[in-house]
Amino acid sequence: MSVNTTTMFYLFKSRASFENAVAHRAIEATEHIIAEMGAELHDDLIQRLSIFRLYLDRLERAKADPAETMNLINGMNADFQEVVDSVRRISRRLMSVKSEHDSLGERLQTLCQNMERPGGGTIHFTQTGSEQPIGDKDALYISRIVQELIHNALKHSSAWHVDVRLAWSSHLLLIEVEDDGTAFSKVDSFISSLQKKYNTLRMRSKIIGARIHYSQGRRGLLARVEYPLPA
Repeated sequence: MSVNTTTMFYLFKSRASFENAVAHRAIEATEHIIAEMGAELHDDLIQRLSIFRLYLDRLERAKADPAETMNLINGMNADFQEVVDSVRRISRRLMSVKSEHDSLGERLQTLCQNMERPGGGTIHFTQTGSEQPIGDKDALYISRIVQELIHNALKHSSAWHVDVRLAWSSHLLLIEVEDDGTAFSKVDSFISSLQKKYNTLRMRSKIIGARIHYSQGRRGLLARVEYPLPA
């Protein structure tokens, strides 16, 4: 076997191993997203819809009582609105938040507004520095990263407030997502667990050359994403 043939053989093995590893990670990430969406559908939407079966049973029993029937109808109207809100939240997570001609800052500000849940979490957005243009693919990945960080804060940390801060400099975009939902006594173990995970957040960060780091914030968990801007 010649030197060139030997080199090509090992390059082929290396490339095959690399592609297998990438495929494995992609499948893991896909399964993770599917599992999260399935859990959200089950825990939120399906349970709310199940309540309507109970309403129908109660309406059947209360048909001779106009006052009770009206109370049940009012309750159904309120719960139906919650179902609509639940579907809207899930659809917003699946859709891209980009609108034509939106800058990244405008895109993330809209994302924060869309992810707010009345009575269930307030999201504050601030931006400093002069915004610089970013490619569409990188902007999409950054939006998905921020979206998942907000989702995790609202769902897993039970946060009442989430601060999303963008700081632009000549060579770096610093994104901070800080919540007030994680108890200080549990932050260290939570951070240790997050640092070890190779999840969709880390995959997206790696693809665009960004770094994500977790630390204890003033009130809860602080996630910092550092994205080097193109020269």
